[in-house]
Amino acid sequence: MDSSGRVFYTLMGTWDERMECSPVSPPGSGFENGADKAPENKILLWRRNPLPKNAEYMYYFSELALTLNAPEEGIAPTDSRLRPDQRLMENGNWDDANVEKQRLEEKQRIARRRREAEREKVADDDSPVDSYKPLWFDRKMDPISKEITYIYRDTYWEAKEKQDWSACPDIF
Repeated sequence: MDSSGRVFYTLMGTWDERMECSPVSPPGSGFENGADKAPENKILLWRRNPLPKNAEYMYYFSELALTLNAPEEGIAPTDSRLRPDQRLMENGNWDDANVEKQRLEEKQRIARRRREAEREKVADDDSPVDSYKPLWFDRKMDPISKEITYIYRDTYWEAKEKQDWSACPDIF
């Protein structure tokens, strides 16, 4: 509906199967206020794709979900698809994956302790500190919701095109 409350479309469907909409007929047509609409005017907005063959052996994941972690060339070295523990697990090397996961978690703990120590040092002697800041986002007020949130900086795709990952930290 528009800001005056006039209805233009009616949505129908469910979150897990399909969504359709129907335009609401203009006043004087006999189908006003969204109460009635001609079913032949339905527009399919979205329909669930069928699950892949043998989905019961793949946690009933959709085709999209199954491909989300597929390796890709030219991605940032911080991309989660490059996590060595995850790749080991996917290849069935559970013991090696657990060892690698422990190594990565300890590396993260060390980095966190280093940042905390730097913050404490700044509090003691007012020296500048390079505190943690997300690489691809800025913490700002969202212009629509007026809440503080992380806003994308439009820099990832440029870095990917140039294959310049020099700003990326070594997290793996």
